[in-house]
Amino acid sequence: MTEVDQQTHWSGKAALPVSVMVGHLANDEGRRAWRVMGVVVGQRFASDEIRSMRMRSGPEGDLFLWSGFTLRLIPHKVESYAYNINSDTPRVYVVARQEADGLRPLQVTVSLDDAQNLDATDLRDVNEQVFKVAIPPEVYRWVERFVLDHYVPRKRKARGKKRSKALFDAEVGDSVEDGES
Repeated sequence: MTEVDQQTHWSGKAALPVSVMVGHLANDEGRRAWRVMGVVVGQRFASDEIRSMRMRSGPEGDLFLWSGFTLRLIPHKVESYAYNINSDTPRVYVVARQEADGLRPLQVTVSLDDAQNLDATDLRDVNEQVFKVAIPPEVYRWVERFVLDHYVPRKRKARGKKRSKALFDAEVGDSVEDGES
């Protein structure tokens, strides 16, 4: 059983340790633009505190690994997860704040509603951005399993009264009586 598979035995909530790769690369004008490069998952990234570690530094840019984040899946948000994994490009969303010394991740989620802070009454701080990164295959499978276990599609409401085809044909005059051709 893989490390991710072991994490899928949850009761009510599901959690998976993740780390965020943040870097800045020199662009054509020589300025460096900070961005989230991706996420990595696994128990080795579990931590009680959020911390960063420089992974690479050089003239072409710097790369930092921010550990201590947790992806959490909650049954009442399963529709948002289902929408994400059924989209053309499933994503992990990283909310980060631009600070004087770089980009600091604040939250990691697979729910666009959470990333956009739709449940809150306050808007996000202007220094916060939502970055979309490719969902790692093991996270996709983990979310997919959660959706399959918890998602119940909503029943569509009927639009108006149901009418029989025979009644409709009689009113419109498109019916063919027996014996006619």
